[in-house]
Amino acid sequence: MVHLVMHLATEAKIGGPVCYRSMWFTERYLGRLKSNVRNKAHPEGSIAEAYLADECMTFCSRYIVGFETEHNLPSRNEDSEELVGRSDVPRRSTLFPHAGNPVGNPGNYVLRGLEKVQAHRYVLFNCSDVNSYLRAHADEMTHRRNLNVDTIERTQNEKFHEWFRAHIKKLEKENGINGIKNDIRWLSRGPVNAARRYRAFNSRGFRFRPKRLDKKTQNSGVMVTAKTSRYATAGNANPVLRDVTYYGRVIDIVELNYSGQFSVVLFKCEWIDVFSEEGIQKDKYGYTLVNFSHLMHKGDKIEHEPFIFPDQADQVFYVEDEHNPGWSVVMKQPRPRDVYDIGIERAVDTETEPFHVSHLGEMFKRKNNNQYWVRTDVEGTLVDANIASSKEEGQNHEGCGEEVET
Repeated sequence: MVHLVMHLATEAKIGGPVCYRSMWFTERYLGRLKSNVRNKAHPEGSIAEAYLADECMTFCSRYIVGFETEHNLPSRNEDSEELVGRSDVPRRSTLFPHAGNPVGNPGNYVLRGLEKVQAHRYVLFNCSDVNSYLRAHADEMTHRRNLNVDTIERTQNEKFHEWFRAHIKKLEKENGINGIKNDIRWLSRGPVNAARRYRAFNSRGFRFRPKRLDKKTQNSGVMVTAKTSRYATAGNANPVLRDVTYYGRVIDIVELNYSGQFSVVLFKCEWIDVFSEEGIQKDKYGYTLVNFSHLMHKGDKIEHEPFIFPDQADQVFYVEDEHNPGWSVVMKQPRPRDVYDIGIERAVDTETEPFHVSHLGEMFKRKNNNQYWVRTDVEGTLVDANIASSKEEGQNHEGCGEEVET
């Protein structure tokens, strides 16, 4: 009955939990047993044979490895590194941790020009094994030249991938290919133009889809907290790193192919301008509102960064604000599907902080102060600066007087 809903709370107070007083669970189990009846003349025998067969298969399935059974079926958003019965998962590089698993068959995708440079650059700048080469490139640029951090950052965004490739080839000629990691060698070559595109991707318990395929569901919303360079003033050339939360939507799920040796999956996203009040606001209730008509960039310049790793993204949903047309409220899931709070803390993988030019401060300090004019082999003498300056002025006056007398 329609009016029964209003009495459920009172029934729960009187009768207690529904599992102790309801027959719904028993009726469901009886319905499962009735579905096993094949011979209506002997229904009890059909149910007994089906129950015995189910018990035997359950026992055997616990000793079968490598096959999907009723008891080891992966969850809907399975993202573990070892998938049962899956052989189409591409080989991952030792340079990057496992980020998740693709869903469905891939499609063909061609990387060209600016998009290829942006994707490859993001992979390089977020690889801990490449940080030493980034520092070497910055040291080479500042050799006999005094460059600020802003210039170094802009130059590395444009030319580091080319320098990295030439530098690795040079090391191969000098030291041989055995002196460099195999994955580093192929990483320096860059991805091939022939890439792959996926319709969905499972990562960290979430399922992400591109915006063009997100019609009945909303799985394209992403949120990323990253360290970003910000300048205190317009004329300041020294950037400061601080955490900034970005909101956007997945446009494409692209898998880069590094000459068939390994592959890296990236999300290509459109990002809201979080540094402008026209792109993001806070309402009086503390909710975050975003406006997709004001994007941070369109990815048409080399310094733009539309790509992220799948394991860096958190899934969010955007609910249209009826009172503010064009604005959407950001809603975040408390936890992914099939993850329950049982009081045990899950081990969190420590992510390597990506390289940034502001980390070069110590290197510049050592480089500018590599000449020392103080002796360290004898004990120093403390001198009062005020007394020393007054004596120096007196000596200067005496010298001037002598010159006048002569």
